[in-house]
Amino acid sequence: MEPRQDPASGEAASRGGAVAAPPTRQEAAAFSWNAFISTYLPALVLALGTGIALPAIPTLAKSFHVSFGVASWVTISFLAGNVAGTVPSGWLIDRFGRRRVMLAGPILTSLMAFLVITAHTFPELLLYRFIDGCAAQMWLMGRLAAISQRAAANQRGRQVSWMFGMDSTGRLTGPLVGGFIAAAWGIRAPFAAYGFLALLALIPGFMFIQDTERRPRPEPGAKPPTRMPLRQIIQPRLVYFGVAFFAAMARGPVQADLLHLYAAYAYHLGPTAIGILATGASCISLPIGFVAGWMMDRFGRKKTMVPGFTGVTVAMILLAVSAFLHLSLAWYVGLFLIGVAAQSLTGGSIQTVGADVAPAEARGLFLGLWRFTGQGGTLISPFVFANILSDHTGYGSAFLYIAASAAVVAYLLIRYVPETGGRPAVVATSPIATQPVAGTGAAEPAAGR
Repeated sequence: MEPRQDPASGEAASRGGAVAAPPTRQEAAAFSWNAFISTYLPALVLALGTGIALPAIPTLAKSFHVSFGVASWVTISFLAGNVAGTVPSGWLIDRFGRRRVMLAGPILTSLMAFLVITAHTFPELLLYRFIDGCAAQMWLMGRLAAISQRAAANQRGRQVSWMFGMDSTGRLTGPLVGGFIAAAWGIRAPFAAYGFLALLALIPGFMFIQDTERRPRPEPGAKPPTRMPLRQIIQPRLVYFGVAFFAAMARGPVQADLLHLYAAYAYHLGPTAIGILATGASCISLPIGFVAGWMMDRFGRKKTMVPGFTGVTVAMILLAVSAFLHLSLAWYVGLFLIGVAAQSLTGGSIQTVGADVAPAEARGLFLGLWRFTGQGGTLISPFVFANILSDHTGYGSAFLYIAASAAVVAYLLIRYVPETGGRPAVVATSPIATQPVAGTGAAEPAAGR
C-alpha cells in the first residue's frame, strides 16, 4: 500500500508502516564535509591498503605448498575474525563509545599487517589474518552505529553504500599497485604498505570522529533504565535476519576473494594478473555501487536488492557452466565481471536495512548481532565453496551453490518483505503485523503475534 500523506503534519501514514521525518540539522547528510572526513576518507585509505595486499594473499597462501581448500583458510580466517569481532564490538560501542572502538581498529590492523611480513608458518599467517578480521569489524561497526544514529533514513542508503563504495575505490588502484609491489619486492611487501595506510587512516578519524551520544544519568534514587532483552531485539526483526544471512551466503565467496583464488588455481594467474583483474572489477563496481545507494533512497531497498540478487543468480549459473565445460580464461573474465556488476547492485543494501531497523535503546548490540548473522554466513559460505564443494565435487557445483543462495534472498524479499519504496525513509514491516520500531521512525513486525 502506498503511504498516505497527512496534509496537516506532513508525515506519511499507512497501514503498512511509517515514514521518517525529514532530516534535521543534527542528522548527517549523505554528502557533506563531515561525512567525507569522518567516513569516506578513512574508508578509502583503509580500502586502498586492503587492495594493495589483495593480490599477494592468494600467492602467499600458495607459497606454503598447501591445497586449494587449505589455502582458502587464509581468507576464511579473516572472515572468522569478522564474526568473532561483531558482538564484542557492539558491546564495546555501547559500553565505551564508538570513537575508542573505531580508533583501536586501524591500530590493530596495522600491527597485524606488519606481523604478516614475519610469518614463517601457515598457522601463524592464519592467526594474524584472524585478528586482522576482528580489527576490521571494530571500525566498521563503529561507523555503522554512527550512520544509524545520526543519518536520516532517506540518507542512509547513500551513506552506507558510498562508504562501501570507498572499498571499491580503494580496490580500483590498490590491487594494481600491490601486484607490481609484490613482483618487485616480494609477495610480503604489499603488507608493509597495508600497515602504513592503516595508520594513516587514523588521522582523519582521530580529528573528526564524534563519540556516541550518552544518555542522561538517572536522578538519585530513580530506577535505572532497563536493558532491552535479546528476544525483543531479535524476534520482531527475524525475517530481516534471514535475509541478512542468506545474502551473506551469496556474497561470501566473492567478498572473500575466493574467485581470485580460483583464478590462481584454475587458470594459474599470478599477482600481477590478479591485480589487473581486480582493478577491472573495481572499475565496474564503483559507479554501480554509488548508483545503488541513490536507488535505495529514491525507489526503496527492495526494488534495488531483488534485481541485484537475481543478477547474481544468473551470473553464478553461467560461471558454473564455464567451469563444467572448462571454458577459456576469456569466458571466465567476462562472466566474472558480469557477476561483479550484479553484486555491486547489492553492495551496502543489507547494512542499510540493519541501520534502518536498529533500536535506539540497544543500537550497538543489535548491530553486533546483525553483523554476526551476516558475517556468520560470510564465514560459512567460503568454507562450503572451497572445502566442501570445490575440493570434492568440482568448481561448477561451488558456483551453483552461490547461485542458489542468491535465489533464496530474492525469493525472501519478494515473498515476505514488503516494498519500502519511495523517496523517504525505509519502512521496516512484516506481512503479519506492525508496530513502531524504536528509534527508527519505521514500523516492524509485532512480537508475539
